[in-house]
Amino acid sequence: MHSSILTASAFVISAFIGTSVAYASGITLNVVSYFDLPKNEPVTVEIFDDAKENVVIKKRFEDELREQGYTLSPDARLILSFETRDTSGKWSGGGPNRLIEMRNSENHTGKDAPEVVVSIYNNQRGGVLNPKRDPGITQVAPSEFRIDASIEDRTNGRRLWQGWTIIPSVGAEDVSIRLSMVKPIVANIGKTVRDQAVTSR
Repeated sequence: MHSSILTASAFVISAFIGTSVAYASGITLNVVSYFDLPKNEPVTVEIFDDAKENVVIKKRFEDELREQGYTLSPDARLILSFETRDTSGKWSGGGPNRLIEMRNSENHTGKDAPEVVVSIYNNQRGGVLNPKRDPGITQVAPSEFRIDASIEDRTNGRRLWQGWTIIPSVGAEDVSIRLSMVKPIVANIGKTVRDQAVTSR
């Protein structure tokens, strides 16, 4: 007799949790100041990855720096470097709740029928006496696009300041939205700000 077991998995997806949840419609800004920045010092912008999009973002950093009154120079003492990251969400939970399992017999002659195991009681997955509903899969970290920037002193390699902006990946493919993540970083150079909501437009 042939039998088939159909397993249905329910996906319960929370909108967004963690740092960026409250700001799902915009950008989350964090900046940290470690040391005072030298005043009236020129700045140069460097990138670790010269992908086309990063080159465009580099130009936006330079434009925003000029608007904030900074002078740009390729051999400046202060180096502003940045990188972009597009990360996939992380998931937890799920998995089949097997009340009946079938496995091959230890006798590999092929003459014995497969073994059928009925789960009567199971603390983890549940059994006949204590059925446990599969909670499904829950998103514990949302997909997101992030820009990390830092300023270092060329003379001693000391990191003086760093900042980052995060936006949920939903809609973050829009280049204009990604570019809008640069301004709040530059506007808060030298400051310390935690989990500040910034509109993406």
